[in-house]
Amino acid sequence: MLRRPSRRAHRAAAFKRPSRPLPRPRPGDPGRPGTPPRRHRAPPAPRYEEPPWGSRPPAGSGYGLEVLKGGVVLGSVRLEDGSWFLVGRLPGCALSLEHPSVSRHHAVLQYRGAGCSPDEPGGADAAGFYVYDLGSTHGTFLNKARVPPRTYCRVRVGHGLRFGGSSRLFLLQGPKEDQESESELTVTELKALRKQQQAKLEKTMLGEDSDEEDEKEERSERSQNSDMTCSWGMGEDAEEDEVEENPIAVDFQDVQDAFYMKDPRKALQGFFDREGEELEYEYDDRGHNSWLCRIKLPVDDASGKQLVAEVLHSGKKKEAMIQCALEACRLLDARGVLRQEAVSRKRRSKNWEDEDFYDSDDDTFLDRTGAVEKKRLNRMKKAGKIEEKPETYDSLVTKLKEAENELSEITEKLKASGKVQSHPAAQDSLDEFMTEIKSGCTLDSVARKKLHLRSFELKKEQQRLKGLIKLVKPAELPELKPQ
Repeated sequence: MLRRPSRRAHRAAAFKRPSRPLPRPRPGDPGRPGTPPRRHRAPPAPRYEEPPWGSRPPAGSGYGLEVLKGGVVLGSVRLEDGSWFLVGRLPGCALSLEHPSVSRHHAVLQYRGAGCSPDEPGGADAAGFYVYDLGSTHGTFLNKARVPPRTYCRVRVGHGLRFGGSSRLFLLQGPKEDQESESELTVTELKALRKQQQAKLEKTMLGEDSDEEDEKEERSERSQNSDMTCSWGMGEDAEEDEVEENPIAVDFQDVQDAFYMKDPRKALQGFFDREGEELEYEYDDRGHNSWLCRIKLPVDDASGKQLVAEVLHSGKKKEAMIQCALEACRLLDARGVLRQEAVSRKRRSKNWEDEDFYDSDDDTFLDRTGAVEKKRLNRMKKAGKIEEKPETYDSLVTKLKEAENELSEITEKLKASGKVQSHPAAQDSLDEFMTEIKSGCTLDSVARKKLHLRSFELKKEQQRLKGLIKLVKPAELPELKPQ
């Protein structure tokens, strides 16, 4: 029989070894005829226009950047060949960085000459280098503070620059005249001065200081300076009226670190205490984890209506409360009433005793959590109607027994109500309803919810009292045996 040739035989017959080796392509060969040579794209130009006040640094000024990494000097870059120097990841930049967080065109170091007109901001003192962030993704940092994009920020000799997430620190080197003036105070004195300014600001906002303290300080200063100065025939009564210095007129840093910015709830609570009002937060659940917080302020707006601070926040309920308190502090501070002293304020206190310590908006019938009664007890405590006595071991034990008795009674009521509801109806529904009313075992859904809430509160109170009893329990001494 004849066999068909296999596929391998066909492949072997089709393959032929070349007689001559194929020519290798030459390095200067452009390729196939008719194909255009490849063109490399030029890097994009930076989107930066030099301002009219830009100029080159003076010759021999010695401006440059010292590069540090991990406390070790890696090198230096001179800044004398142009008026502005580009920082980025592209190789064509004056200061090229390979860190992935650095943008292709990251920032610009622009020099400003001393011959600028006096009408321009800064005047002749503005001569020197400025850093200009080109809207980079990861930002530019000057002395560990992020520079706002598209803004010229002054860089003095000795200041440090960081670009993006790079760990390299660039220190500006140059003449001593461009260094920042140093303070005569030490670091400890600067910290103490900062604490005094912060404490004074907090006292003024909370209304803890008064005009009498200021008068005492002025008198003491006058008495100290009276021996060293002469009056020239003019007494203290002949002093000219000068504008009193506002203790709140602080610099920009103090305004940014204002007291209500750090703890707005405390500042707002202090304002409400000075006004004799009660601070209440109202919440509305808007769904999707968003809350609308509202605070009614004891201040009227221009139209005579009550001022209300509202904030819609997506997040936790506590965060919405903090943001609403911050907004209320801003509204009050804008009207100049938040930082006023308590001496000059007209308090509008309510006579709670005439209304039995209830607010006009309180409704005990609609209250299901007991919050109205808690507010009433707090008002009575502030008014001094309820005397708070210190707790002892015996008083804590008595309270624990009362809580246990009340808890057992509530448990029995709930059990009896459950048995009545599960018991099959053997008689007419009307007769059964009348017997339940006479026996007093019936409970509606609202009453059962109240009893469940009360039992939960009693269990928490029981745990708290047991913990306090363990702390104040007297030591057990051994019994005395007769000799």
